[in-house]
Amino acid sequence: MRKRLGLGTIVLSLITLLAACGGNNAGTNEAPNQTNNAAVSPSPSASPTEAVDENATRIYKSINGDVEIPASPKRIVADQYLQTMLALGVKPVGADQYYIDNPYTKDLAAGIEGIGERSAINLEKVVSLEPDLIITATEDANVYDQLSKIAPTVAIPFGTNATFKGVHAEMRGIAELLGKQAEAEAWLTAYDGKIEELRGKLSGKVSKDETFSIFESGGKTTYTFGDNFGRGGQAIYGALQLQPTERIRSELFGDTQWKELSLELLPDYAGDHILLFSETGNDEFKKTEIWNSLAAVKNNRVHELAADRFWYFDPVSILAQAEEITAMLIGE
Repeated sequence: MRKRLGLGTIVLSLITLLAACGGNNAGTNEAPNQTNNAAVSPSPSASPTEAVDENATRIYKSINGDVEIPASPKRIVADQYLQTMLALGVKPVGADQYYIDNPYTKDLAAGIEGIGERSAINLEKVVSLEPDLIITATEDANVYDQLSKIAPTVAIPFGTNATFKGVHAEMRGIAELLGKQAEAEAWLTAYDGKIEELRGKLSGKVSKDETFSIFESGGKTTYTFGDNFGRGGQAIYGALQLQPTERIRSELFGDTQWKELSLELLPDYAGDHILLFSETGNDEFKKTEIWNSLAAVKNNRVHELAADRFWYFDPVSILAQAEEITAMLIGE
């Protein structure tokens, strides 16, 4: 059910938004709709007097200084921001395999070639794709230097050091880079409307005083997280505005975003609801007296988060996760 809910709604949202905006870039980077191609057909071609010079460039101000980039890139390679680009109707020729495999956009990412996984970029593969623009999140000067020798490269840090913090900033920031501002505003309008709808569904079902904790079990070790370290944090605390415990808010809502906990410390961080993220599948801790003494466990308020779906925290994934979490909490 979760997979149908998350993937189906997001694909439908993308189709609707792209149909409303129309594509204005008929090059390789346009994202096809595999369900209804007519819904995302490009806008009518510009008249001869409005034709864009395919060789035109512009200057983009990045953390590494001014970068001359194509005004209308046709072959983008990106090791980050794939979901945001797809939401804007832009389909790179190459991307990080980890993001290609994101279950919320896997159909839309079909045909994109992998350039490695996470921090291991395959430079030979990047070269073979003949990019005219590379978008990277690397903060490694050596990696950036190697990429910039292949094609114009824009570095935009992601995660805890993100240049664009939050859904709106990321969507608008990537849109400005790609000249997709209208598409971004349309997507964000739909996003804001959907999040407001989800908050409305939770109103009356979850009181404003109820608190939420994210725990991850790694066998003998347990971790808890703040609002900007994945595991659903951006959706739970940010989009849905559900409340953390005071201890989590005070310790993990700033530069520090995670903490390792011994089993004995779980009661100090456990909220009325526990979102349990478990990649290893080790359930031994559930047999302990401490775990079973937690109010969330006693009240059947432990909600399991699938690792392959809740690692991600791009705008598209956050929206899908907010839908899935809402469904968990209201029993749909």
